[in-house]
Amino acid sequence: MAKFDLSQHWQTSRFASFDLETTGTNPQEDRIIEVGIAVFENGEVVDRYQQLVNPGIPIPEESVSVTGITDDDVRDAPTFEELADELAGRLGRDILLAYNHRFDTSFLAEEMRRANTPYVPPPCLDPMPFCWVHLREKKITKNAQLGTVCEFFEIPLEAAHRADHDAEAAGRVMLRLPDVAVLPPTLNELLQLQRGLSQQTEQAFARFRRGKSDGPVLSSGEITIELGAAYLYGEETDPIRFLYKRLPDVRDM
Repeated sequence: MAKFDLSQHWQTSRFASFDLETTGTNPQEDRIIEVGIAVFENGEVVDRYQQLVNPGIPIPEESVSVTGITDDDVRDAPTFEELADELAGRLGRDILLAYNHRFDTSFLAEEMRRANTPYVPPPCLDPMPFCWVHLREKKITKNAQLGTVCEFFEIPLEAAHRADHDAEAAGRVMLRLPDVAVLPPTLNELLQLQRGLSQQTEQAFARFRRGKSDGPVLSSGEITIELGAAYLYGEETDPIRFLYKRLPDVRDM
């Protein structure tokens, strides 16, 4: 596994922002149909990659309506197995970034497993929970979806739900977050916020769902929340109490 210098300032570090388009939402049953990567360094894009992938199964109409990618588009494209070694290299040598990264990293891991390709993913930054806390939760934006956040930051997103465009937009959103949030300076500190507190937040939402079992179901695609700098530098000492104070109002989801 590659070693990464996590002491460097994240805004000037090199990271590979990536996005996957898929046939659906289940990594065990669905397949990747497009990969997009935008490599950032010192806040600028230094490399781009885009590749359609033949999933080996028909692309459902629901996916076509979202991505615009059809069976004809991927008919002559390589399979993931044929691309696995190249992608393991491209997505294995830099810190990663993905918007709502659990979706993309779970698909990537499952496809690598099916391809019998050794792959240990690097740490992955994720701007989405910060956008939720500092934009959606404060009612600055109506939601924390990538397109909405890009509109707020005036970041071009000409082809939403195409992997290469989404990947670059997600990286640019990350770099704009200091405009609305006080964030720790180093990669290590940002990643600690995501890794070390994610279990606590998931437990908090699990308790919330159990208490609201007859009400609306919150979507994990948008409501993953981390405590962030507001907790670390605030007066509240109990992380679970802090989280409950920050739970979204399900009436306006």
